[in-house]
Amino acid sequence: MLMPWLRLFRVVNLPTVPGDVLAGAAYWMWVLGRAGRYDVSLGCALAAGLASVFMYMFGLADNDIVGAKYDKGRPIPDGEISLGAARIARGLCLFAVLVTGAVANLPPSWWIVAFVLMLICVAYNRTKKPVLMGVCRALDVECGMAAAQQTSAAPAAHAFISGLSEIALPLVWFVFFAAVTKYSEGEEDDPARKRRVGVLIGAVVYLQLAVLAACTAANPSLSPLLVSGVAMLVLLWGLKFALPKVSAS
Repeated sequence: MLMPWLRLFRVVNLPTVPGDVLAGAAYWMWVLGRAGRYDVSLGCALAAGLASVFMYMFGLADNDIVGAKYDKGRPIPDGEISLGAARIARGLCLFAVLVTGAVANLPPSWWIVAFVLMLICVAYNRTKKPVLMGVCRALDVECGMAAAQQTSAAPAAHAFISGLSEIALPLVWFVFFAAVTKYSEGEEDDPARKRRVGVLIGAVVYLQLAVLAACTAANPSLSPLLVSGVAMLVLLWGLKFALPKVSAS
């Protein structure tokens, strides 16, 4: 009975999620370093990455609960997982987000972004608007940026540049995922499109690694984040090889 749960949580896709946070954290640390303001916690960034996985799983469970009556080919409408069990799993995933944030003592800015992310995720599941999926993944990047703890104000000369920098990377994620989500419409009836969507979703790992590599080249102290990103890529390859029947979308 494990396979239905692996399909519910699109397990082969999970390694693409924490990389959003890691890329956001590394990018923001680089921005802070350029502004002469660098007091961050790599541990917070890694914890925020783990929390993002639980948030994503919450969203997937909520999505399938909402679509239980019409999402053919999914575990709930196929009778492999009951609605009650799915609701319990959804609650546990959200609880795991809260516990991770509390144990890691993530900063208030992270809690605010995570709460907005949860609301947008719930809204997307009920409207299926591609733009909202773009916002979700952009906010995932923002969670990484928010997890980069800061203790002093940025120099005034760099304030405007930092403000522009704050939206640059999330904007890239927003455009990419909004476009992929729009393209995925109707994939249930088009196996070839479904495969292409899976490839596009998997490709985001390479985008994450590009950001992590660039930031690490500028600041070698960020190498633990790059190593974590590489580990996510290896895990993605392993899951795709081991679980070919589990869809990524």
